[in-house]
Amino acid sequence: MAVDIFPFLSKLEQIVYVWLVKNNVLFNTQQRFGGYMDVGSSVVDFILPENNIALRVMGSYWHHGLKVEGRDALGREMLTAAGYIVVDVAEEGLRPDRLEHTMRAALRGEEVSYG
Repeated sequence: MAVDIFPFLSKLEQIVYVWLVKNNVLFNTQQRFGGYMDVGSSVVDFILPENNIALRVMGSYWHHGLKVEGRDALGREMLTAAGYIVVDVAEEGLRPDRLEHTMRAALRGEEVSYG
């Protein structure tokens, strides 16, 4: 299980990790962009180098509130300027009945909204 390999991944990130491994998708995990104190700096949960996609897992606990949403928006701008397609994978898209659809769309560089 992912928790044994990457104990620092959240439960939601572990779901994505397992799906990517199961589907033989090449990825890097927990990649930092920018310095710790730089405006717009961020840690990207998964980089899919074959598609130049930055996957950000957006759990409601860590990605809720005006300050956090502003930080996430700045991070998106920085990643887009660096040439990445930014895909935010929302927590509700990782439910078992939605996971396959959500992740297939993410591989195409598309976000799925269930709200």
